[in-house]
Amino acid sequence: MKQNSLQYITSLVEVLKSKGENFKPLNQKKINNLQKKYDIILPKAYIEFLSVMGKGANRFMLGSSVFYPELFELQEWGKELAEENNISEFPKNAFIFWMHQGYQMAYFLLDSSPNPTVYYFSEINTEWKRVNSFTKFLEQQLIFSGLKSNK
Repeated sequence: MKQNSLQYITSLVEVLKSKGENFKPLNQKKINNLQKKYDIILPKAYIEFLSVMGKGANRFMLGSSVFYPELFELQEWGKELAEENNISEFPKNAFIFWMHQGYQMAYFLLDSSPNPTVYYFSEINTEWKRVNSFTKFLEQQLIFSGLKSNK
């Protein structure tokens, strides 16, 4: 997938470029392997994210488990965190795509939405919070990464 064809993460890419961040893309073969491992079809916005920065983007989400190769372990790690916090089962079509320091996680539903709603959990608040879309979640991560002001 060529960067100039991106629809969903274009503004994120622009902000990160303006901050001097470099991207480490994940190749299509590894994205396909992820889909095969779990027998799923990933949302378009997530595939674009992985295609541009699936192996990292310097300071963006540094310290979070969201990039290759950790993304292949997130389903298991997320279920462990859920068990530790007595969280009932995830929806069958949930895909955990992000964890942070072992006490926060986020998932979206594999419901054919190109830019799905995200559900976020933290041991601090212990309640699931809803974020309007995957790209909105990424925008929030810009702030948490110190790459964009909250204004």
